[in-house]
Amino acid sequence: MAGQLVAILLALAALAAAKPSSNRIVGGEEAIPHEFPYQISLQINYNKPGRRPFHFCGGSLIAERFVLTAAHCVPKDLEHGSVPEAVAGEHDFSKDDERIQRRKIVKFYAHKGYNGGIGPDDIAVFRVDRPFHLNDHVQLINLPEADAVPTGMCTISGWGSTSFSPFPSYPNVLQKTSIPVMDLEECREIYYNNDIADSNLCAGTIEGLSSVCSGDSGGPLVQIEEDGSFVQVGTVSWGGIPCGGFRNPGVFVRVSSFIDWINEQLEH
Repeated sequence: MAGQLVAILLALAALAAAKPSSNRIVGGEEAIPHEFPYQISLQINYNKPGRRPFHFCGGSLIAERFVLTAAHCVPKDLEHGSVPEAVAGEHDFSKDDERIQRRKIVKFYAHKGYNGGIGPDDIAVFRVDRPFHLNDHVQLINLPEADAVPTGMCTISGWGSTSFSPFPSYPNVLQKTSIPVMDLEECREIYYNNDIADSNLCAGTIEGLSSVCSGDSGGPLVQIEEDGSFVQVGTVSWGGIPCGGFRNPGVFVRVSSFIDWINEQLEH
């Protein structure tokens, strides 16, 4: 089983290859433009004519200057002159949109408990150089109550691969899909060679059909409240190969386990 697993930090392997990409979810559908105004695309801006910014991970806007994402999304070995950016208001990578807001990432706060690869505590907060302007297309996501354990259906959005095979396929438009929270013990039985902590959350079905994939790392798993607002219950950490395959649910960090830690980072 371990040989069939892949951290969705494959996004960073793609980053090392420095090939421009746009990514989406397996088994999903196109999101309505700006349907998820809290959605962030983490990109590398090469600042070179003819070379478009490269999407490497997802994230969510939790404060005007702070993005919640995965610890494995902290970029390493950046090309000289390139700049990591958090991009809000993004929808279609192939089109320029005046509603897009770009901010330079100036600080990375990765959880100290994260030891790399597939493992617990895969959560981080990124601080940008100046506040995002909140409007109809750029908004904050609500965080859950501390230690709340979600059940039921969730929505995931991102630009991760759509391929059901080990070979990724990356379109331009933000994708979405709905997946149910899976019993944690059932998830542990599936991924028995990997450390799934109580602070993790699994979502998906035994049958598969839709899931997160490479490029979705750090993106938000949300539930819709009775008033129509969104609350983020998880961040994408890793999953199995093939994405969306039989017995390959997505593994997330359960955000409610880290509320105190998140609030501490917002004080920086």
